[in-house]
Amino acid sequence: MAAPIAPASIFAEEITTKNVEDISVEKNNLGQAKLTQEQKKAYYKQYVKIIEEVVAEHGGTNMWVAPFDEFTEEDWVEPEEFRQKAIARANLRFENFQLSNSSGPVALGAVTKTKETQIHAEGVTVGLYVTGSFKTEYNHTAKRQFFKTINSVTSRTSKGTWKQTGYTPRLIDGGRTFEISIGGELKLAGIYSTHRASLEFRCSPQGGVS
Repeated sequence: MAAPIAPASIFAEEITTKNVEDISVEKNNLGQAKLTQEQKKAYYKQYVKIIEEVVAEHGGTNMWVAPFDEFTEEDWVEPEEFRQKAIARANLRFENFQLSNSSGPVALGAVTKTKETQIHAEGVTVGLYVTGSFKTEYNHTAKRQFFKTINSVTSRTSKGTWKQTGYTPRLIDGGRTFEISIGGELKLAGIYSTHRASLEFRCSPQGGVS
């Protein structure tokens, strides 16, 4: 059985190198830092400390540093820049607007619809695209279509890597609306964070979804 992976904070404590402020960092022609492996380890130690501080300062925030070997070259930034990214991530909140066009009338009782909502904070914008697959049925008494069931919900983001962790659907408005709460983990700029958003899908009298 493979040995469990140590948490980032434990990994950081095992790094023995001089403080990152004492390291002379070479830069390429574009002004980007060219870090050695030891310099990256020193930066990573600072990143872990920064995330711990930011989480402590922002109640209810759940985020952590990505494993060392998941960092791309673009993720290695100076600690102060990383701190600003961490603070922005801690303040990310979903807007209360949704971007959508109606799917149009549906002859059969099955329809798939994608809607978008966004999160904003200090110059950071991430779109969350949620696709719902539904079944509708015609009610002869009401002379209109209503939602019957929800088949599936999937999601993706416009930036970073998004892992959907679950969703909770709730049928409201007499079967005309599905309210969906969706959760997931966002990995962006070397930081993992958890988020939850709520969207509504509405069924038109003809069975279109918007």
